[in-house]
Amino acid sequence: MEVNYYEWYSHRVGMNMGVLRIGHWGPGMIYFPTCGGKHGEIDYYRLQEDARWWLNQGKMQFFAIDSINQESWYNPYIHPADRVKWAMGYEDYIVHELVPFVRHMTQNPFVGCMGASFGGYNVTNLFLKHPDCFDLSVCMSGMFDIRAYMEGYYDNNVYFNNPVDYLPGLSDPWFYYMYNKKSLLWMFCGENDICKGENDSFHNLLNSKGIRHWYDVWPAPCDHHEYWWKKQLPVVLNKFYNW
Repeated sequence: MEVNYYEWYSHRVGMNMGVLRIGHWGPGMIYFPTCGGKHGEIDYYRLQEDARWWLNQGKMQFFAIDSINQESWYNPYIHPADRVKWAMGYEDYIVHELVPFVRHMTQNPFVGCMGASFGGYNVTNLFLKHPDCFDLSVCMSGMFDIRAYMEGYYDNNVYFNNPVDYLPGLSDPWFYYMYNKKSLLWMFCGENDICKGENDSFHNLLNSKGIRHWYDVWPAPCDHHEYWWKKQLPVVLNKFYNW
C-alpha cells in the first residue's frame, strides 16, 4: 500500500507536526493517537494491516497525525491553564490546517476521525465542537471528562473543552442539525473496559440531548487494549459503506 510522510511547522502549536498518509485514494480518516502517541503509533499497532483491503481498493485513506498531549494535558511542568491553552492551539491546527490538508490530498469533502483512549477524547471533543469538519467520529474506549488533568483548576477554557460540561447546556439548533442530519458519532467500548462507566454515562447524556449516535458495547473479555481496537476497525469500515 502507498505510504507518504508530510511535515510542516505550525505556528498554532509552535512546532513541526507530522502526518503519515496511508493509501492512495478514497475518503480520508484521521487517526488521533493515544495519550503519548505520535503519527507512528498507527504503524506500531499495525492498524493498516487490519484495513489493508479497504486501503488497497482505494476505499479509504488514513492520515495518522501527531498529538501534543504530552505538551498539554499530560504536562506536569506547566500551569493547568496553560495545558488547556496548548490544547486549544492544537484544535486550531486541526481545524485550520489539517482538515483542509486532508480534503486537498483526497479531493473528497468527506473527513472522518478516529481514536482510542485519550485519542477518543480528542475525536469526540473536536467532533462535537466542529461537526462541519468531520462527517464521522469513531471513539474507541474513550474518555470525556478532562478535569482529572486540571488539578482542581477550572475556567471557561476548561468548560468549553469538557464535553460532559458544555454538552448539557447546548441549545444551538445548527449543532443539532449537523449531529442528526450530516455527521455521526460512533462509540465503541468493551464490557471489561476501564472506561465503560464513563461511556455509559456519556451515551445516556447524548440520548438525553436527542443527539444521534451509535454505541456498541462488546461483551467480555473486551477491555481497554489495542487488541480490541484492531478488531473494531474492520467493523467500522464495513459499516461505513452501509451507512
